[in-house]
Amino acid sequence: MSVIEAVTMAAGLVYLVLLLWQGRSGWSWTLSLVLAGAAWLVAADSVLWLALGLVVGSLGLLHRIRPLPVLAEISSQPLRAWTRHLLLLCWGLVTVQYSIHIWQLGQGETPWLMRPDVVDGFLPIAGGLGLRAWLGQGIQDPHHPAATITVLVLSLSALLLGRAFCAWFCPLGLVGEWLHGLRSRWIAGEWTPPRWLDAVLRSQKFLVLAFLLFIVLIAVPSVALPGYFTSPYHQAADMKMGAFFFNLNLLSGLCLGWVLLLTVAFRQGFCRYLCPYGAWLALLGLVTPLRIRRDPARCLRSQGHDCDRCSRACPSRIQVHQLIAVRSLECTSCMSCVAACPKRADALHLGSKARRLEPRWLLGLLCLLLLILPLLSYGLLDIWVSQTPLADRYELLQRLPWLNH
Repeated sequence: MSVIEAVTMAAGLVYLVLLLWQGRSGWSWTLSLVLAGAAWLVAADSVLWLALGLVVGSLGLLHRIRPLPVLAEISSQPLRAWTRHLLLLCWGLVTVQYSIHIWQLGQGETPWLMRPDVVDGFLPIAGGLGLRAWLGQGIQDPHHPAATITVLVLSLSALLLGRAFCAWFCPLGLVGEWLHGLRSRWIAGEWTPPRWLDAVLRSQKFLVLAFLLFIVLIAVPSVALPGYFTSPYHQAADMKMGAFFFNLNLLSGLCLGWVLLLTVAFRQGFCRYLCPYGAWLALLGLVTPLRIRRDPARCLRSQGHDCDRCSRACPSRIQVHQLIAVRSLECTSCMSCVAACPKRADALHLGSKARRLEPRWLLGLLCLLLLILPLLSYGLLDIWVSQTPLADRYELLQRLPWLNH
């Protein structure tokens, strides 16, 4: 595991410790911290301990300069913003590390930076096939095991928390917001397509998802999975993905141009219209009991006020002020509507019918899910780090333009 990956894990563990220490939570959360700590101890190596020391030391230094705020005093949107910016920084460093690794490998040199395995999280086909083989046949993908774990973790997070990962963790959504913000500075105004066009555009991500599911579930027969995992194309899947966007041809250039056009033109354009991961999480999230819920008796509208601040704040354009429970596939539990509500949690909240879920605890659950399984897979099951030899990867890189299915 690379240092950047380990630092991200360590930051999640420290957040859980602070959350439980400050929140004076009950036994269920204490048990959750015990599980996370146990997973850390199982996986702990010198890199993870170094990362934990860096995170704790940095926070201690920052606290001496300026006392850190109590988590309960941070509202949902600043908490979400800090989390997303931290993860985007980590992903940016991972991208630089991976790029340097591939560049040095292409030069015939031994890379002085290791390959960050978390980049396999951008390989949904490899992850889906790996998960299918692992659960169905007990076969592990030795070349992109992190993709398998990523698909499993994201699927579990959606079943429990809906599309919260999209709003709280996904770095691509934040980059999309930045690009859209730049467009808004140059060309003012918010563009909203008519309903029919919006429905057509939203269907794109489900069509892409259907194509990916066809490949994962049907196109590759079960008996062919072991052979597929040893194929040069699969072994080089991460490099093929990078080459698709960075070594542009006509097809990839048109695809990238369409992605950028929708991203800059519409608010949350990529998430709303293109992301297949978002479509998958949305479908799985239909079963979660955690939803944005409105109490009509406490809403200002019941007192005769024509208030729709929650709907105007919603980045997914959901008419929250007209609903009792939000069941839209586009809801990401970002809690922007709750933050915009004049009565806040009195009228709007995220949770089940029986219990409310505070923003800091939602983030804690996400950290817990993204800590335990990757750590256990890394330390106990040894299925996180790619087993592709460096010499094979160099040879695959030289043959990359000619590798096909």
